[in-house]
Amino acid sequence: MIKTKDISKYKNFLFQIFLIGIIVFTGVNFFRPKLREVFQLRKKINEEKEVLAKLTQKEAFLENLDEQELTTKAQFLLKVLPPEKDVTIPLATLKSLVSQFNLQLQKIQIDLGGKTTSGLSSVGFSLEVEGEKEKIIDFIEKVKTTYPLMRMEGVNFSYGDEDLLNIKLKIETFFLEMPKEIGKLESPLPLINSEEEKIYKEVSQFSSPLSEEAINTIYPTGKENPFAI
Repeated sequence: MIKTKDISKYKNFLFQIFLIGIIVFTGVNFFRPKLREVFQLRKKINEEKEVLAKLTQKEAFLENLDEQELTTKAQFLLKVLPPEKDVTIPLATLKSLVSQFNLQLQKIQIDLGGKTTSGLSSVGFSLEVEGEKEKIIDFIEKVKTTYPLMRMEGVNFSYGDEDLLNIKLKIETFFLEMPKEIGKLESPLPLINSEEEKIYKEVSQFSSPLSEEAINTIYPTGKENPFAI
């Protein structure tokens, strides 16, 4: 038979256990949101540390770039592949080339429909030109190295009066579609590979028969330069 003194001893022990349980239960429920906040804050701090590390790497990369060279290249490439679909400059360019080689422009038509592919849109031109054979050949060769970027398609030859050569050709001129987004600030910059450097060297030989004054006459208000300081 359990003595009264023994029961008192068990009662005190159970009371202590019960009291500890209440404290633990209350403490867990009280500290759980706080602990969750601490873990979320720690996760956010770690994410921000990763972003900061990426930004530091990007800053170091940008510091190694030649700003003047990059600006010059970008401005030239925007002439080769204009960011705005406008027929005025390529039309004036073709007419100027025809005049430069003393050819007669018989007819010119514009196809505004064009095509859109691989981030490029285009406008088509159909030309009929007459002149001496050698000058027409020079004209065709010059089109290949003239900006804005143009591609010839479907050249047809025939002889007209006074043994002058008559050609009908189709030319596509291209325009660059600007990206819809530039990516996150901490995203690494795309690197220019050797193949792309080779392409730039090729197009750097391109030229235009139009002077800057002529272009400013076509666009009297000027075009906004996104690289201007």
